[in-house]
Amino acid sequence: MPPQQSDEAIQIQATVARPSDISWIEHQLKEKQNTLQRLEETAKYLSGLACVSLSIMVGPNDKLLSKLSDSATLKIGIISWLVSILFTLAVVFPFRYAYAENSADSIRKMTGRIARVKFALLILGVLFFIIGISLLSYTYILSQAPPPAK
Repeated sequence: MPPQQSDEAIQIQATVARPSDISWIEHQLKEKQNTLQRLEETAKYLSGLACVSLSIMVGPNDKLLSKLSDSATLKIGIISWLVSILFTLAVVFPFRYAYAENSADSIRKMTGRIARVKFALLILGVLFFIIGISLLSYTYILSQAPPPAK
């Protein structure tokens, strides 16, 4: 048998938030507001790392690259690496979205949309970086390996 519901309103006595609760609420608010900044700093770091590591892999190995110039794996690896740099640089550039300037809710929604787009671009940049470095490393290791003994 279901419990009886009464039409009486339940009264709850409100209390003042404790200082520790207030500090956690403020911390959560600051974290949400700094999300875009953290995503952009991560993208800057990753794009710098990708540029430097690509130049280290490709720069000194020009003889090996000319020997492997017909390798589709090498070409796909370098292209993936370059695409990862483009995705991470896209995170750094500002986005324009429509919002109502006098509405905190509109600004909050717009910031959430931007954060989701930038996070997706950062994830794509990381995936293409991993693909590129894996394919280039595989190609270099395969080309340096001695031929199988017969």
